[in-house]
Amino acid sequence: MNKLEIPKLFQDYFKENNFEQMTKIQESVYLPFKEGKDIVAMAPTGSGKTLGFVMPMIETLVPKDGLQILILEPSQELAIQVRTVIQPLAKAVGCSVQAVTGGANPQRQLKKLKEKPEILVATLGRLKELTDSRKVKLGNVQTVIVDEADEMLNETKLDSVRQTLDLMPADVQMTFFSATGNEIFKNMSKWFGKDFLLIDQRYDRSYTAGIKHYFINTGSDGMKNTLIREMAHNKKFLGIVFFNNSRSLHKIISDLEHSKTNFVALDSKMSSQQRKTALQLFSSGKVNLMLTTDVAARGMDIDDVTTIINYMIPRDNSEYLHRAGRTGRMGKSGDVVTFGNSHDFRNLQTFNDLEIKKVFLNHDGTFSDKATYHKNKQNSASKSKPRNKKRLRDQKNKGKRRVKKPLQ
Repeated sequence: MNKLEIPKLFQDYFKENNFEQMTKIQESVYLPFKEGKDIVAMAPTGSGKTLGFVMPMIETLVPKDGLQILILEPSQELAIQVRTVIQPLAKAVGCSVQAVTGGANPQRQLKKLKEKPEILVATLGRLKELTDSRKVKLGNVQTVIVDEADEMLNETKLDSVRQTLDLMPADVQMTFFSATGNEIFKNMSKWFGKDFLLIDQRYDRSYTAGIKHYFINTGSDGMKNTLIREMAHNKKFLGIVFFNNSRSLHKIISDLEHSKTNFVALDSKMSSQQRKTALQLFSSGKVNLMLTTDVAARGMDIDDVTTIINYMIPRDNSEYLHRAGRTGRMGKSGDVVTFGNSHDFRNLQTFNDLEIKKVFLNHDGTFSDKATYHKNKQNSASKSKPRNKKRLRDQKNKGKRRVKKPLQ
């Protein structure tokens, strides 16, 4: 396959974002999408899937012709992020995009919908409210994009996705994008009544070549917290710590607050505004440590994240890969560090065939296979103080007769 040149419409966008060329998934999706084919596209996180569907989508739009594109997202953060990517490109062709999500002001969203956007980015719950009340009609939608499809097609959301698709024309173009698959992916034609073009690049290691995977043997939560504090005090560090549940996340908060560590937390139980503020502080670099559950693992694109920390081993391989995908994006380098014991390490190795190396944290924030951190501290101290004061004193007094001092 000959390498595709960046379409003229997007050349300025690529230059502004320091993108030198289209990624493999973008090249593979571009022509089939424009030709109206039904697609299932899978590639690792950070491979450029969002822009992969946005570029051909923009070129199919007809300005002022009503709602033509529906994009379904699993979370409000991801919906807002995708809308932000689309906005400047849609504007360039005289079109607009609107996001409708739970947690946001519904009246403000309804007011925006009166502007008749050509593209709608939505979460399932809020979209159902709007279609049930006939505030949004999907009868003229030409293309539906289901992003983070492995999450959107799980057992709790599959029926809702299918019911939403039933509100669209029978010949609507269906496209699904994901980093990993699930059981539904094995028989998509059965669930959606179409023959799909499968583009599967999940195992292409060129996407994730810059990511290194580490494991640190830890005992108590206290040791984990100490390591996190030490990493966070490194000026070059920009890291996300993932927890398997909210209870574990909130347990560490008081410890970090007590040690005056600067951090933000992101949790599904927080309000929409609290989550928005936390993300802004972290993505702008004003705070270099974010604690979160997997609410932030899905598709969140934050520039230059250096380190992902698994406070405990993820539940499965899919969860591990989505977390890891928050660093090393678009070919950059990054570290994924998992805490646990020897039993956790054996379980982690069964997840996938990634090379995961046991390491120690160095004093400069790097990792090595030897415990140099405490040795370096000890060697530094030895330069200014004798190693064994008693032995040196004994050598100095050798041969001298001790005289007992009389009692006072």
